[in-house]
Amino acid sequence: MSRTFNIAIYATDTLAGETIVQQLAEPLSTGQLLPVLNLLPISESSEPAFIEFQGETLACVAAEDADISNTDFLLMPARCDRNVPLMTRAIECGCIVIDASKGAVMPGHMLPVLPGLNEHLLTELAENRYLAVPGSAAAPLLPLLQRIHQQFTLGRINLVLMQPVAALGKKGVEALRQQTIELLNGKPVEQGDFAQRLAYNLIPDLSNVAQEITGEAVIRSELLAALGEELDIRVTSMTAPVFFGDSCVIDIDTVQSVDIYEIQSLLAEFPEILLTEFGEVPTIADAAGSNYLLMGKLCHKSDYGTDLSFWLAVDSFKRGAIHTVELIRLLIKGLAE
Repeated sequence: MSRTFNIAIYATDTLAGETIVQQLAEPLSTGQLLPVLNLLPISESSEPAFIEFQGETLACVAAEDADISNTDFLLMPARCDRNVPLMTRAIECGCIVIDASKGAVMPGHMLPVLPGLNEHLLTELAENRYLAVPGSAAAPLLPLLQRIHQQFTLGRINLVLMQPVAALGKKGVEALRQQTIELLNGKPVEQGDFAQRLAYNLIPDLSNVAQEITGEAVIRSELLAALGEELDIRVTSMTAPVFFGDSCVIDIDTVQSVDIYEIQSLLAEFPEILLTEFGEVPTIADAAGSNYLLMGKLCHKSDYGTDLSFWLAVDSFKRGAIHTVELIRLLIKGLAE
């Protein structure tokens, strides 16, 4: 990697954007750092914001003021709002857009790309200078689910996801902190920007009821787009009173019989997945800030052997940042060949 690259990150003032900045400063799987010459942080909100990168303090600029004429990659972090004018301008300037924003991946649209899922298609898909990347909390599961589908043929996926208040943004993190303090001190709780109290509460996702393309609908769309629209996929999501780290229960039905020992052997293909010992269960206390997907409770729940159930704890912000940086590495490798 003798050449250096200019990278712009939209929504750098969000938790997902900040996590990508931090990941850019960490060594790649090769042990090297990504060769970043200049980093352009672009804010999603109108509030002044600053980030730290490579020992420098950088001011975030508004999207309409961002000069991306010499930018090689524009990154749209997971859960940020789509900014089509910015992405269009970037593509016209010859920039490659890596888009994990809300609604980037939809069934019947552009094929999504993810390391470990279909990176062999990366060069072909990058010809349009636009890559749609799964960015929901379920995205880290996709390579494993695809591999299980290939070997045992999935019929149904039932996913129950408990997301942290970090999924609601910095306001969610601050609200949980403040509400917890107020409750522990016997004071009235201010709900702020949220319809329900976050502290000591479980809040179901109402996006499907409201027919919005958010929350459960986004997760289901990503799974269908990546695994096949013929699958029966059911998603239940809720916000849990924790700051960071996602927990989920996955129940799947398969056409072929599933042997637990075969699944354990299959997991060896995924170095990012750590299966806990029998009797141990991973929690978000272990997953928050970790590079790994922590799996436990791997078992059958029926008598027919055509099902599989497991528990997973993962920091989806961290995994999303790893996916983004790995995609850049693969694209740079392709440019050098």
